[in-house]
Amino acid sequence: MSDVRGIKTVLEPCKTILISGHKSPDGDALGAQLGLMLALQKIGRTVTAQNIDPVPEIYRFLPAADRIVVGRPVRGSYDACIVLDSEPSRTGLFDTLPPADILINIDHHITNPCDWPHTWLDSSAAATGEMVFRLIREFGIAIDPEIALCLYTSIFTDTGSFRYTNTSPACMRIAAELLEAGADPWLVTENVYESCAFKRLKLLGSVLAVMERSRDGRVAWVVVTNELYRATGTSAEDTDNFVNYVRSVKGVEVAILFRQTASAEYKISLRSKGRVDLTRLSQSFGGGGHKNAAGGVVQGTLEEVLNRVVNEVGTTVETQLGDGSAHPDGLRR
Repeated sequence: MSDVRGIKTVLEPCKTILISGHKSPDGDALGAQLGLMLALQKIGRTVTAQNIDPVPEIYRFLPAADRIVVGRPVRGSYDACIVLDSEPSRTGLFDTLPPADILINIDHHITNPCDWPHTWLDSSAAATGEMVFRLIREFGIAIDPEIALCLYTSIFTDTGSFRYTNTSPACMRIAAELLEAGADPWLVTENVYESCAFKRLKLLGSVLAVMERSRDGRVAWVVVTNELYRATGTSAEDTDNFVNYVRSVKGVEVAILFRQTASAEYKISLRSKGRVDLTRLSQSFGGGGHKNAAGGVVQGTLEEVLNRVVNEVGTTVETQLGDGSAHPDGLRR
C-alpha cells in the first residue's frame, strides 16, 4: 500500500503516462481522470486518457473530454499506467498487465483488492477526485480553472451534490478551494442535473411506472431492458441516477436498479439510505463499491436475477436492521 507521497515518488520520473478508469465512467472517474491528465501535462508529461466506454453526454462539458480515447486496444507503451476510481480489472482495457513499467492504482472503494504494486487506497475520501487534488498539490502544480472544474465535478457528483453521508469537512474545504481556483458550480449543476434530454425523461417515466417493492417496503427496484431502450431511443448512459429516485421512496432502505447488458446478464446498482452496509453484498454479485453505493453484474434470465438479488438484499436488510418485519418476497407485489 502506498500514500500520496509514495505515488508522487514513483510517478515523478515518468514521462509517458496512461490514465484509465472503470467501465461506464461516472463523474468521479472522469473528473479525476481529466483533472490529473491536465495537471500532469502542465509539467511536461505526455499523457493519454483511455476508457473502454465513451463519455456520457452529461459529462461532455468537461475540459478535454473529447480527447479521451475510447475502446480497445491500448496502443504503444508507457512509463506508467494509472487506474483511477476502480480496481484495474474493472477498466475492461487489459487482458494482461498494461504496457507500462510502473502500475499505479488510486481509489477510494474499500472493496479494492489492492493487486497493483503501487496502490493508494483511501476509503475515507469522498471521491477519487479528492485524492487526485491532494496528489496535484503534492506535485506543486497550480490548479487552473479547467483542472478545478474537473475535480469539482468529481467531488460534487460522488457526494450527490454534497448530500450523501460521505460528504466530509475535508471535501467541502477542497471544493471551496476549487471554486476559488475558478470552477463554475452552476455549469456543473446545469449539465449533470438540469439538462435532461426529452427521451431520457420518457425512459425514466416508463421505468418508474413499473417500480416494485418488497412486502415490508424496505427494498424497492426498477428494471431497464433492451426493449425499453429501443422503444424510447435511449441507451445505458441515460439511466444515470435512476436508482436514486427509487431510494427516495419513503420507507425504502435499499434501492436496486437492474440494467440489462446482454440477453441473460444484468448490471446491478445498489443504493442504501445509510442504515444498511452494501459492501459485502456487492461482492457476492462480483462487484464492489461503498457502504451506501455499490454494484455488480449477475448472469441469468430476468426472473432468475430478480429473485436472487431481491431476496439477498432483503435478507441483508433483515440481518442488519433486525427489527423482525423483513419478509423479502421476491417478485410478489
